[in-house]
Amino acid sequence: MNPQGNLFVITGPSGSGKDEVISILRGIGIQFRMATTAVTREPRPGERHGVNHYFLTRAEFERWESEGKLLESAEVYGRRYGTPRQEVDGPISSGEDVVLRIDVQGARSVKEKLPEAVLIFIAPPSVEEMRRRLESRATEDKTELDDRLDSLTWEMAFSEECDYVVVNETGRQTQAARELGEIIGRVRRSRRENGTSSVEG
Repeated sequence: MNPQGNLFVITGPSGSGKDEVISILRGIGIQFRMATTAVTREPRPGERHGVNHYFLTRAEFERWESEGKLLESAEVYGRRYGTPRQEVDGPISSGEDVVLRIDVQGARSVKEKLPEAVLIFIAPPSVEEMRRRLESRATEDKTELDDRLDSLTWEMAFSEECDYVVVNETGRQTQAARELGEIIGRVRRSRRENGTSSVEG
């Protein structure tokens, strides 16, 4: 029988660089399964359904929700986001470690349902730098950008509820990824030694 895998929840405010750090982490050879989340928005250029996200209509999302297919769900900036249970339960039961990249609301919900999940907060070096990053990527209009910046205070406060905090300094994303990899390695070793996993029962 395979031991259960671990669930690592990577969270933080928009603009903190979560996606880039995770991409670098994969590039340096840290093995894990990336959970694909569901979202009610159109794909951005280069994104693919079932790979980057499950791109659903609001009606489809609500059907998944009512059928119990989502581990957690939230509404953020007018869009619905959620984590399909199939992306977490099956792989972890098979002994795979899963990385889930979600917003602060979703991370809090996952921690409530799965207390053994490891929450890792990716923090921007400053509010000013986060604003620069958001403006430079140009994926939000001014209203959505302002909403994201207004949410920063309570999103940053959530770092105190997380197990680890990694500051993603501008130009030092590889260092942040290595720090994240070290955290994952420590958790894996500790739980193997203690005979525990991030999801039990």
